[in-house]
Amino acid sequence: MNTLRYVIELLRLNVDALRVRPLRALGAVVMMFGNNLVFFLIWVIFFGRFSTLGGWGEQDIALMFGIVAWSFGLAVFLAGGMRYIAQTIVDGGLDLHLGRPCHPLPTLLLARSEASGLGDLASALVFWLWLGGRSPAELPLIVLMASAAAVVICATVIAIQCLVFWVPTALALCEELFNTLMLVTCYPQHPFALPVRIVLFTVFPAAFAAFVPAEVVRHPSGGGVLLMLAAALIYSALAVAIFDRGLRRYRSGNRWLELR
Repeated sequence: MNTLRYVIELLRLNVDALRVRPLRALGAVVMMFGNNLVFFLIWVIFFGRFSTLGGWGEQDIALMFGIVAWSFGLAVFLAGGMRYIAQTIVDGGLDLHLGRPCHPLPTLLLARSEASGLGDLASALVFWLWLGGRSPAELPLIVLMASAAAVVICATVIAIQCLVFWVPTALALCEELFNTLMLVTCYPQHPFALPVRIVLFTVFPAAFAAFVPAEVVRHPSGGGVLLMLAAALIYSALAVAIFDRGLRRYRSGNRWLELR
């Protein structure tokens, strides 16, 4: 219970930090909202020439785009620190988190909140209800699946960032892998060859961040919902296990005095 209160307090402090510079935060929200809509124009142009892609139409792609926007937006708004774990480890800043009254991973994730995530969340509603043609009655299922996808994304990013425990010079690689994850999730898995699709469903689970939740919404089933929830749980457990294993290799950066 103490850990939960601590996490809630960190979330409150992150939101307060965004309110200190409201115009800057609003600008980030508007820019991300517009960026997502402009990016979707690629698919508008595509479907202007072709009717379907692997049985998917423009509205299906809009549904998937909304899931991707929601999942990334939720992840970076609530756990914006996930992208900076590797840098923190390399700089020795992990000392500050090891001295706090809970497991260091939650405080690393909650080290910051990205206002741009709100733009992602807002654009997701546009993709679902307007461009995707989904009804408000479908929103609970869509939000549940997109939120499970957010957990998968966060877990995947944590695992990627932990590479620096073993290869301290892998900071650039971590960023490239994150960007690759973002790009791959924005495309349906139909065009990929079987070996690539196997990777996307296992070691680099982009499919569980977009394609699978979209399919569950398109063809609702209890089995599909359980599959997504199980994926979120499994990849979260793997991320924590990888982090804890890497933590054994960590050497202090002598930054304990900064806890004062």
